[in-house]
Amino acid sequence: MMAKLPLEKLKRGVICSSVGNHAQGVALSAQRLGCNAVIAMHVTTPEIKKFGGQQLYLWEILMMKHRRAEEEGRTFIPPFDHPDVITGQGTVGMEIVRQMKGPIRQYMLYLCQLGVAGL
Repeated sequence: MMAKLPLEKLKRGVICSSVGNHAQGVALSAQRLGCNAVIAMHVTTPEIKKFGGQQLYLWEILMMKHRRAEEEGRTFIPPFDHPDVITGQGTVGMEIVRQMKGPIRQYMLYLCQLGVAGL
C-alpha cells in the first residue's frame, strides 16, 4: 500500500497502530521509502517489541491515530481493512503453496499460528 502512495503523501508521513507484523512492515516500508512513520503502541506492549517512541493507552490510540493523521497530513495505514493490504495478505497462501514439495493434495492439514488482526 505504501509503495503506491504519491510522493507528496510520503513526504507528509504515515501513521499506524500496531505492535505486531503490521508495525514492523510499516516501519520497514517507511525506512525504505524515505518516509517518516508514527507507530502507535499500547503501553502493555512487551519490551521486546518496543523500539522507541511514545507509548499510549488503547483509548488514546483510538482517538489519536485519525486525528493526528488529519492534523499532520499523514496517511493512515490500516492493518487489515484496505484492498491493497488484503491483497498483500493473500500472498501468504501463494507462498505456502510454492514451498510445498509435491502435489497439494498430499498436504491434508496445514497448521499455523496467525495474528489477531487481518489474517
